[in-house]
Amino acid sequence: MKLSKQIKTITGLVTFAFLSVLSFTNTPLKAGLGSDPDCPDSGNSDAMSSNCFQTPTVMEVPFYELGFCTDDPLSGFSFSRDNCEKAWDSSTPQTIDLAKFSYSGLTSGLTYKIPNRTYTHAYVIVGNTWGLKSEAYFNNTTYYSDENGSATETAADFAKFNDTITSMSGTESPDNCYDYQNSTDYGPIKAVITDSSLNTASNTSTCNSAVRLIGSIDLDNDLTMSDSVKSYNLTWIVRKMGIFVQNGGTAPNQFYSGPFVPNFELSK
Repeated sequence: MKLSKQIKTITGLVTFAFLSVLSFTNTPLKAGLGSDPDCPDSGNSDAMSSNCFQTPTVMEVPFYELGFCTDDPLSGFSFSRDNCEKAWDSSTPQTIDLAKFSYSGLTSGLTYKIPNRTYTHAYVIVGNTWGLKSEAYFNNTTYYSDENGSATETAADFAKFNDTITSMSGTESPDNCYDYQNSTDYGPIKAVITDSSLNTASNTSTCNSAVRLIGSIDLDNDLTMSDSVKSYNLTWIVRKMGIFVQNGGTAPNQFYSGPFVPNFELSK
């Protein structure tokens, strides 16, 4: 059961989870979803026994838009801004490497002052092709991602690969490739993959040609904007969640995108 919402006036750090990969490889997610563990740290000697989540070396995500809403922007799995306010947007994507642990904000594009009111939802629009690079540690061996996202023991083949999201787990039907929803520790989440006009894909053909991913979260703690809030910044949490490492038996065989958590810092 979803926890009761608490209206919260923002004076410091507000965290919400937008797990934007959203099981497009039909894998469970962190933050209260599924049971896949953290991948072990370097020096681990055990064989791989399950899928796991790892910290990425590179996690490049192209951003188009962020915003807050007073109602669900993905009602019926169709995106609408009718009850939303943009916080930031750009006509051309700004790609951010979320694996950089120093502050990394959206510096290009336009930033908007959000009107004073209480917001129940947040959304993000990103491109659906991400640049990834990661390692995993099993059997006293380091496994590297190669240019195809496959796991290799050859350090010389360690490379960034592109992962394009063209299929999610399907909410109304297991065969749906375009929509997803689930619950997290931070609130219920939804996602769809779309065309460039933000029309939700509807079948295998339109999923395969999709170019955007839109995600939303129904915030457990509503956000109340006021005149005391003068600015907001973004940081990103990807540690032990940004990469999904697939078990190939006793060792990894493939790397995929994993979830990330944006932190909104609003200051007086």
